[in-house]
Amino acid sequence: MNACVVAIILAVYAVYVIRLVVVLPWLGGRRVGHARGPLKLFVFLGSGGHTGEMLRILENYEATLLKGTLHIGYSDEVTRTKFEEFAKRYEIRAVYYQFKKAREVNASLVSSAKSIVATLYTSFMHVVRIRSAMAGSPHLVLFNGPGTCCILALWFKVLELVVLWQDSSNIVYVESLARVRSLSLTGKILYYLADLFVVQWADLQQRYPRSSCYSILT
Repeated sequence: MNACVVAIILAVYAVYVIRLVVVLPWLGGRRVGHARGPLKLFVFLGSGGHTGEMLRILENYEATLLKGTLHIGYSDEVTRTKFEEFAKRYEIRAVYYQFKKAREVNASLVSSAKSIVATLYTSFMHVVRIRSAMAGSPHLVLFNGPGTCCILALWFKVLELVVLWQDSSNIVYVESLARVRSLSLTGKILYYLADLFVVQWADLQQRYPRSSCYSILT
């Protein structure tokens, strides 16, 4: 291997090490900035209580979050129907993406493995489409608890890392109001991936210095 090839390899390696530091928030990377103009928003809706909390966040911050195009991820038709009813009240322009659940409750190991592989593939394709749709505009990715958010956040960050000219995904994670003293499993993972990690209790914020607390949001 000649010196020129070695130099190229080292240069590429250095570029991606620097890029990794920029992309990963816990390494001191980028933070969420202030939007100028209509905001393009991607929201993933989990089932049950997660959906209820997310709809309350959107409602409470209507002036900021509901003025642009919303890209809505969901895993079941009941959740989509609930959001469509919500969207009619606020005249929301929405684009929908259905994601497979990472695993079903009480599923076998084999069934869970198949489900996870399918989720990885479909979620990656959707994330590519979502990032393309939001490119060049103020945008935000908003998560609040479902396990599928971990896979989605990972793909958003992988795209940031690989595509050097791509701007930040601006991932904001809001921990559930029910988490008073400890983070959920999803929260423990996204603590290292979210550009802005929000908890709703001051005591919890003191335990996790990367987090921010703006009182109760939901």
